[in-house]
Amino acid sequence: MSDTNDELGFIDIGKILRDVTEPPKRRRRTTRTTSSTSDADAAIRRAVRAELDDVKRGLRDLAEEVVRLRRANEALAKEVAKIARTR
Repeated sequence: MSDTNDELGFIDIGKILRDVTEPPKRRRRTTRTTSSTSDADAAIRRAVRAELDDVKRGLRDLAEEVVRLRRANEALAKEVAKIARTR
């Protein structure tokens, strides 16, 4: 089925969701920062994580809607083909 979808130009929503929801790779830092700087950095990281969670939810909702619309489109195509055969 994926070959047909690739030929038709469909995007792989599952792959996009896997790429987005994978945890980031951690890198170790060797530099030292002051506590005020690290507090501000931590606050920014928390805010970014919260925004990313919202984006993930939005992408998941969008992917579910795409799947729903694709299934509806396939069902409609079957009905049209069925009507065309009877004529």
